[in-house]
Amino acid sequence: MTLVITTRRVPEPSMTIAIAPQGGIRAENARMLHDRVIAVLAATRPHRIVVDLSAVPSIDEGGIDALRAGQEAASAQGARLVVADPDPRVRELLRRHGLAQVLDGSVPA
Repeated sequence: MTLVITTRRVPEPSMTIAIAPQGGIRAENARMLHDRVIAVLAATRPHRIVVDLSAVPSIDEGGIDALRAGQEAASAQGARLVVADPDPRVRELLRRHGLAQVLDGSVPA
């Protein structure tokens, strides 16, 4: 399955950007997610980036590494990266890999 990523500004008082990948995030396509986070940080200087994983059925270590690198890049610029609506298996993998702090649980309207 091909990874497709959409990005939109969320109508909140603070600058929030939602990134919504669709498809499995694997080592061979994880760079797309990381690059999107970096592009959003450079273009918009958001306060928060919400990665909506509701359409991501699976993630491997490459995808987890991309989320971790995105979270570190966001933090370095004073932004917060959170993950919303992951599949229960994806949620458990994130927890096991030390990314429980990015789990937010809600997608902004």
